[in-house]
Amino acid sequence: MVMQKRQDHLTNCEDIQVKILRYDPNSDEDRHWQMYKIPLQTGESVSILSLLQSIFENLDPSLAFTGPCEKGLCGMCTVVVNGKTRLACNTYVNSDVTIEPLNGFKIIRDLAVDRDRITI
Repeated sequence: MVMQKRQDHLTNCEDIQVKILRYDPNSDEDRHWQMYKIPLQTGESVSILSLLQSIFENLDPSLAFTGPCEKGLCGMCTVVVNGKTRLACNTYVNSDVTIEPLNGFKIIRDLAVDRDRITI
């Protein structure tokens, strides 16, 4: 019975592609895109923050991002999602997505930016 449920879960999943703009000023010459495939149950939506946490915990522990409150109050998790500025904690997707660091700020690493240092 458990095996049947497991198989049903796998057949109702599809991979979404998460494309993230990566950059580590200490080691990278330039920004670059990195792709991740994340299984998502058909019809399910997931927050950008949950996607980032899943990538960090299961695929790539080098991914840097911020997102402490998970309630949409502090704004620390703000990133650019499919070209629009969004809070990662309360923006949900169910298909391929592109994620970039917040525009106009110095990049600390990957999606983490220095909110005290605006770039021009």
